[in-house]
Amino acid sequence: MPLDWRSAIVTALYKKGSRTDVSNCRPVNLTCITCKLMESLVRDHVMKFFISNKLFSNCQYGFIKGRSTVLQLLHILDKWTKLLDEGRQVDVIYTDFEKEFDKVPHKRLLSKLRSYGVREDLIVDSKLSFSDDIYN
Repeated sequence: MPLDWRSAIVTALYKKGSRTDVSNCRPVNLTCITCKLMESLVRDHVMKFFISNKLFSNCQYGFIKGRSTVLQLLHILDKWTKLLDEGRQVDVIYTDFEKEFDKVPHKRLLSKLRSYGVREDLIVDSKLSFSDDIYN
């Protein structure tokens, strides 16, 4: 991908909480339309590869066509109802990973993509974007 396509304007997008606290914002990269189209094509190709090679867990919901987080909630509620109908106990622990999704360890992600068999030429150019990754 040409360097011009990879340059972006980074802006802070407010999430919630105090507007004066920087940790309540997340960075958003504004790139050119051509770059966004290229990203979309690569994403679609990688998704097809992962789905056809069954690299997603059956527990993976969200970000996969036909497997929304709403479907996940319906599925788990069905399981819980069945267990309760059988007189069994259901223990639930709620966790909030919201802020963790803003901190992707990119070097680990690239390593996993390689281990899953994603072509190296799709990964090599990505290294340039993550060379100053502060989350590794």
